[in-house]
Amino acid sequence: MSSVVKRANALSVNPNVFNYPSTSDINITTHGSDWYWAVTGVMVVSTVAFMGLSFTVPRRNRIFHYITAAITLVAAIAYFTMASNLGYAAIVVEFQRSNPKVAGLYREIFYVRYIDWFVTTPVSTLALPFSQ
Repeated sequence: MSSVVKRANALSVNPNVFNYPSTSDINITTHGSDWYWAVTGVMVVSTVAFMGLSFTVPRRNRIFHYITAAITLVAAIAYFTMASNLGYAAIVVEFQRSNPKVAGLYREIFYVRYIDWFVTTPVSTLALPFSQ
């Protein structure tokens, strides 16, 4: 029994302490945010369009449109998150720059983009057999 107790120390070995910064020096610009808002709008319109187009085909053939609408909806949520400057983590800059516009120790990286890819890539491969 004592060997089990000795091995159950994962929480003391890996404490709940994070050394990552909560803010970054190099952030998204207003132009970048505007671009993400535009892509969000395109994705929302595409989702509505795919749902509308699903009513133009017989019920048994609608699955392709539903899957494609789900892909664009997930992408719209991801781009909305990036446009709102959410879903990022501050990481250490690998190559320091002297230009004051991009100078800093930490930059933001949007991890929500990779969540989007993780969700939509398998779903898009699922849609391939239905794309007659």
